[in-house]
Amino acid sequence: MIADFNTMPIVFSDCNIKYFNHSLPTPKFGLMNKLHTLATYKYLKDKKNPKKFLVNEIIFTDCYDFEEKDFINLMVHEMIHYYIAFNNIKDNKEHGNEFMRIANEMNEKYGLNITKKVDASSFKKLDNAPKFDTFLEMLFG
Repeated sequence: MIADFNTMPIVFSDCNIKYFNHSLPTPKFGLMNKLHTLATYKYLKDKKNPKKFLVNEIIFTDCYDFEEKDFINLMVHEMIHYYIAFNNIKDNKEHGNEFMRIANEMNEKYGLNITKKVDASSFKKLDNAPKFDTFLEMLFG
């Protein structure tokens, strides 16, 4: 399953219904061309109105053709970050106690595999994936 502007909203909507009781408003979606960051959630809240998001986006890499289960696990991982931000839940760090409590609960209840980090070595790279050697060359000349 390739991350694009068609698949991300559909998978988000399905996961929102199945795992979050349809409680999360649809965010924006974005793509990035990175090998080592599979997905991320970015947000910025309005200081005057903590219920209002100025930035609210789930971003996936476009470098891999994910298995459906892996894409869903990544989406739910980012949605947990969103859920925590949306509900103003305090956590001790990015993948802190609350994040792991919710992830472990979902893993047990729904048979998901939400983890802090994902090993992408078995994922199928797409042709547009940046070459690591090219990246090193850019860094070190």
